[in-house]
Amino acid sequence: MLRRLTLGLAAISVAVAVAACNSSTSTNLNIGPNFATSTLYASNTSLNAVAIFSSTTGSLTAPSYQIGGTSTTLNAPQYLDFDSTGNLWVANYNASTGASSILQFQPQATGNVLPYATYIGSSLAVPEPRGLTIERAQNLMAITTLNPASIDPSQLLVYSIAGGSPMLQNAIGGAATLLNIPTGAAFVSGNAVIVANSGDATVATYTLPSPSPTPVATATPVATATPVPSPSPSGSPTASPSPTPSPVETPLNLPPSSAIVGSSTHLGSPRGVAVASNGTIYVADPSAVGIGPAVLVFAANATGNVAPTAIIAGSSTGFIAPSDVKIDAAGNIYVADSGANKVFVFAPGATGNVAPKASLSVGGTVVGIALSP
Repeated sequence: MLRRLTLGLAAISVAVAVAACNSSTSTNLNIGPNFATSTLYASNTSLNAVAIFSSTTGSLTAPSYQIGGTSTTLNAPQYLDFDSTGNLWVANYNASTGASSILQFQPQATGNVLPYATYIGSSLAVPEPRGLTIERAQNLMAITTLNPASIDPSQLLVYSIAGGSPMLQNAIGGAATLLNIPTGAAFVSGNAVIVANSGDATVATYTLPSPSPTPVATATPVATATPVPSPSPSGSPTASPSPTPSPVETPLNLPPSSAIVGSSTHLGSPRGVAVASNGTIYVADPSAVGIGPAVLVFAANATGNVAPTAIIAGSSTGFIAPSDVKIDAAGNIYVADSGANKVFVFAPGATGNVAPKASLSVGGTVVGIALSP
């Protein structure tokens, strides 16, 4: 069931304890400074937090700010991204308990703050959400997930978030898709999503079919019993009704429009993927074949059994287990490493066994990263 929570309402109960990881005890909205464009956010899955770095130069031993604490209901956060209005969306999946959710936080929120909205994973048909990416111009959100109860467990789900609550537009899954333990994802354009598949060592692009005139609603309204509301800032949003119920679509067995796959690619277990403004494809792979932990770089529109145009790898990089990658407008390369518990920043065009120009300590296991719009 979808449960939309607003600031001032107590957080929903969850079946697992969420570790407190921020000294703040306020449940009101805490606003950080006016974070600049491309401020780096990193999920800290072991401490149930999102680290925020207002500076990405030099070597930092701790984040500048963070979203964390029991009120946030963060629970093993995975990948994350921002929508067109600056709201932060976070996929949560705790493998130990099976708990999952998609959380939405207001722009520049920090501290032990309630989510603006909470969507229970089962209500969105994402029982094990991993990758999450947003196409801001089209207000689309794509989530990769494993759904063990489905005949096609590896799936790519695309939602419209134009109206606030996610509404399912496309469900993709099946043998023809090549989806196999999908993790990181990125929009290539308004109607195409590229996905890293760690299960079959492919990076595949899916051209989305046109949605039906009325997107499929994914959840039902529920009356949730909550404790007495805490004080909230003036102007806080009020609770809104959820969409009417509708069954989840059968996944579309859609073949990828292109796929990077084969021995020449060196792909071993790709986790994160990013597409630069010029179309260049970057893949974070903790076990690139014949290389080890690496970022593999492919030409725009690469497909088939093609070699990378560049490889960032070697002892100087600091890589242990790269899990995500992002590129900013200047071409700087940000690499999350869940083995090193750091985010490494490389200069534009970096290649080979090169040292990062910055090293940012997250303080726990980092999985996904995002740059604020």
